[in-house]
Amino acid sequence: MIYAGIEIVGTILFVIGMLIASYFLARSVFKERKKIREEKEMQMEGVISRAAISSIIASNIARVGKDVPFSVFYVDMDRFGEFVNAFGAKEADRILERVVKNMETVLPKGIKIARYQSDEFMIFIPGTYDRSESLGYANRLKEAISKPIKLFGDTQITTTASIAVVFYPMHGETLKELLKSMQIALYLIKKNGGNAVRIYSNDMGEHGEHIEYYYQIKHAIQHKEFQLYYQPIIDVKNKDIYGVETLIRWNHPEHGLLAPNQFLGVMEQSGDIHWIGLWGLETLIKTHQELDQTFPSKRIYLTLNLSPKQLINDLLPSDFQKILKKYRMNPEFIVLEIIEFALFEKETTIFKNLKKLKDMGFKIAIDGFGLDYQTLSKVDKLDIDIIKLDNEFLQAEEYMKGKFASLLVEYAEKNQYDIICESIEDSEMLNQAISYDVKYLQGFYLAKPMSSEALKGYIGTKHWNELI
Repeated sequence: MIYAGIEIVGTILFVIGMLIASYFLARSVFKERKKIREEKEMQMEGVISRAAISSIIASNIARVGKDVPFSVFYVDMDRFGEFVNAFGAKEADRILERVVKNMETVLPKGIKIARYQSDEFMIFIPGTYDRSESLGYANRLKEAISKPIKLFGDTQITTTASIAVVFYPMHGETLKELLKSMQIALYLIKKNGGNAVRIYSNDMGEHGEHIEYYYQIKHAIQHKEFQLYYQPIIDVKNKDIYGVETLIRWNHPEHGLLAPNQFLGVMEQSGDIHWIGLWGLETLIKTHQELDQTFPSKRIYLTLNLSPKQLINDLLPSDFQKILKKYRMNPEFIVLEIIEFALFEKETTIFKNLKKLKDMGFKIAIDGFGLDYQTLSKVDKLDIDIIKLDNEFLQAEEYMKGKFASLLVEYAEKNQYDIICESIEDSEMLNQAISYDVKYLQGFYLAKPMSSEALKGYIGTKHWNELI
């Protein structure tokens, strides 16, 4: 009996061991197939693979040692995701093919360009060219990439790139070390607006702590890890949905769902904040179309937040116009929300962009509003639609609270603005806001941010009626 028991346990352990081995084998095969598939998708005429350029650099290091220096360039296209959004993946690949052709015209004969990531390239310059020659080629590359590209009809685009330059063995004695140096240099170029050539230097090392996060964000963009959540805004007078504010979240594979304050700062510095705006608008439009089909009788406003850095981008209105055209969308139910202090930074550019967006049909909302003459004088110059204020006026001293509320409501009615009070946290705040004739309310008491599917359920069940 004992031996039989041992035999059974042994058989079970053997089966478990085989299952574990099969799992890891299958996982390894899956990863290898995925790698091969990704490399196949990145194949392009005139370029070699990531594996090929890595092999060239590694074998060169092994063959010549530290006595023969060489250069490596890393070319990272600026804001290329916007072209993907505007024209689609296939047309974006054709744009990259044209960019490669332009790059080939300024490089020495025999120099190979490798596609390292989807819109990133690596170039190996052998030791037969000294550092000044290499830098000259990098600057020529920048100019070649900036040549206008004609697509179809009268459509013409201009691309730019950030180009990092490293020298072996000064900036790294292995491919891994060289790559890390290039990534740091690239991060700093992106932080300063892109479209530049920069040589790595040792004093850049202090910025290394942000690099990993920056590249995680790039990976997240490529693998669609960002998603929009929606927080309802309720019309408490008519007991109906008024609209929703869209809030971005990062579904991080290791850290779970991350709030905007944990990643938007890095995206502001790298320039990826512009991608967020375009992706956000496109996603919001799709959500609006779904809601319109599900609830055809309701007028639901969807709000998209814009940062000051997005607002000072001269291309913002035209980029938004392309997305509207792509979806044949009238933006009358899309609200662009800006923070109040943005009105005081680079005023001319921001006001000009806001006017263009307003002329397209977007609604404009100001958040963080303060009732003072300086703010009012700025607002009077704008054709805005909505004033959003925090719950701070509900927590102020009683006399000032009432005075503030009555002045604000009077001012809004006079100028035909809607007022939305945010951060309603309990029934007391809800009732106070209602008593001051503020009829559009938003906050955790009414609803937490939710997915688009959950939003449909919330609207369908009219859950807010249980709280008002």
